[in-house]
Amino acid sequence: MILQEMLGELRGPLLRDVSGALSTDEEDLLWSDEVLVRYINDGYQRFCERSMILEDATSPEATQIVLQEGVLSYPLHKSVISVASAVLDGKALRKASTNQSQGHLPEVIGFGPGLVSSYRGVTAYLPDYNVGTFHVLGTPTEDDTGKIINLRVVRLPLVPLTLGDVTASPEIPEQYHLDILEWAAFRALRNHDNDGENMAKASAHSTRFERAVDEAKRTHGNRTFVGFSFAPSWRW
Repeated sequence: MILQEMLGELRGPLLRDVSGALSTDEEDLLWSDEVLVRYINDGYQRFCERSMILEDATSPEATQIVLQEGVLSYPLHKSVISVASAVLDGKALRKASTNQSQGHLPEVIGFGPGLVSSYRGVTAYLPDYNVGTFHVLGTPTEDDTGKIINLRVVRLPLVPLTLGDVTASPEIPEQYHLDILEWAAFRALRNHDNDGENMAKASAHSTRFERAVDEAKRTHGNRTFVGFSFAPSWRW
């Protein structure tokens, strides 16, 4: 669904407001278009955050970390909820634990009787979502500068829906678009007034939204590719 269709569905069947997605006479409306779009975006963001179904491995702003010599910490894009994997030079990086990151990893490995040292490089990562930081373990060298760590992330929408583009559509599959509107209807009815009828309707919309989130999580979880699993080791 595009935004114009979502506004029409929300204003008509769900809220029983004046018909028309983009009415020019807002005095006849209980809710303005701007307010309803704000509620739709709130539902959109909340659905993505709770269900974690919006995965991305291609948007550069959210999925690429550009290494710099000697730099161990990099900002995560504000949309990133979780980092599912990280790949550098075609090799998957391990996700480190807090204990491992505190001690850091050695940058050299010994080989043979003489323990000849060889550069180890960045071999692990540790995201800190509370502060929006992506930590690497193993200090990048001058040769690493400019190399890109490619991430697969779960994220929030990069761009909100706006009245400036009513043909835009949410990034998540269309079967979840009506579920977003359940939350928007909840917000609209809850904030309109406090009479018992509206609050009961608002609660019903909220309940349907939460059920849809749970269903989306189960469906997405069943489809998610877990990949191969290896025994813990820092040696590649």
